[in-house]
Amino acid sequence: MRTAWPALALLLGCGAPPSIGPGAEAAAPATPLGDMQGAHVVFYNVENLFDTHDDPATNDADFLPGSEQQWTDERYRHKLEQLSKAIAWAGEGAPLLIGLAEVENAAVVKDLARTGALADAPYTVVHHDSPDERGIDVALLVDRDRARVRSEEALTVDLPGDATRDVLYAALDVDGPQDLHVFVAHWPSRREGQRESEPKRMAAARVIRDRVDALLEKDPAAQILIMGDLNDHPTDRSVQEGLGAVCDPAADADLYALMCMDRLPGEGSHQFNGEWAYLDQFIVSKALLDRTLAARAVADQRLLFRHPKFGPSPDKTYSGGRYKGGFSDHLPVVLRLK
Repeated sequence: MRTAWPALALLLGCGAPPSIGPGAEAAAPATPLGDMQGAHVVFYNVENLFDTHDDPATNDADFLPGSEQQWTDERYRHKLEQLSKAIAWAGEGAPLLIGLAEVENAAVVKDLARTGALADAPYTVVHHDSPDERGIDVALLVDRDRARVRSEEALTVDLPGDATRDVLYAALDVDGPQDLHVFVAHWPSRREGQRESEPKRMAAARVIRDRVDALLEKDPAAQILIMGDLNDHPTDRSVQEGLGAVCDPAADADLYALMCMDRLPGEGSHQFNGEWAYLDQFIVSKALLDRTLAARAVADQRLLFRHPKFGPSPDKTYSGGRYKGGFSDHLPVVLRLK
């Protein structure tokens, strides 16, 4: 895999990140909003970012100091440092937005926003607790010098006899009064098999598609950004049919799957048995496609280790139950805007 754009870890801003929840509104930034020109957006499945406190409402038994994995405060803090480095390596300056998957609660997102290079950026935290059986959620960090959260909502994915992560939706003020509509998703896994579990991801896709249809009916030129670990490839049915996203930038469509455009052999954000794939994706509307420069995995060699059988692989926190102190089983992906 090729190395992504070089990163400088000097992020501007200050202050602890405020949190946005149901019915709350973000405080107005102290300075006028900047535009999105040259900005970048990061999505990262951070693989089991749990704190060390026992929460009866979540399945966190494996991530406690007395567990078999010995998830101590020291290991938690090290994980935060590793994740903040990985995000900083995604591009020069502070990301405009950071989408996250596999976070236990708002507290760990706030801790991450206060760690390392990210601590200097003025991020607002957008998070909702979801009904996922593992107790993991999605979240969004918004640079409040460049964007203001106008509204946010957790979109429930109804699965008969099952529960999964909500889809996080936020409407942001960017470029002055112009909206940016952001979805952060972590679709159901392939644990039961790709074909057997596909209806669950189709259900998640329909939840997003219904909201996208409503937004485009109101404003055909709406700027829409969908990011997340979709647990499917950009060419799979859930993306192509469920979302209606296409791979051809010249096609007459309303959603475009960026991770299947100009993809290089062996490129991806996740590796399984030596095969790389883009499970972590950016999908944009036509209005945002026109502002898109590139979307790629952050293939920084510091995020990888050489597996004896499968070659370069994401450097994880645990491998086979053994603590390694790495980053995640996914690579971050970055969207760069013109």
